[in-house]
Amino acid sequence: MILKEIIETYLKGWELGDGALSLSVTADSFCYDDPNTGRISRDGLVQFVEDFKTAAIEMGGEVNANPFLQYTDVVIKDDVDPAIVWCWWQAVGTELQGCARILANEDGVLHEKIAYFSRLPD
Repeated sequence: MILKEIIETYLKGWELGDGALSLSVTADSFCYDDPNTGRISRDGLVQFVEDFKTAAIEMGGEVNANPFLQYTDVVIKDDVDPAIVWCWWQAVGTELQGCARILANEDGVLHEKIAYFSRLPD
């Protein structure tokens, strides 16, 4: 799979709320950094996505929202290794939003780190 497809598939998984789809293009060393829950290893990503969707529903999002996340301002810098992806995201139907920085190469998505713009429920 080429780098562009890896990035598009990873983002599509999040957009649809399909953690397994995002997981399918992660590298073995993948980790996800969330300021509220900490570091999530690759084997915890699918459950994290499900928990994230539950939090969005508690904040007013629709059950089975399609799309789950809306991305804007996606910027990809692919002339470096690993490639760097920056984007703004929002859980559809909620005020839950923030930014993400994703690192990826031909091995898959290596790392994602997010920051929240709005507060999460306690």
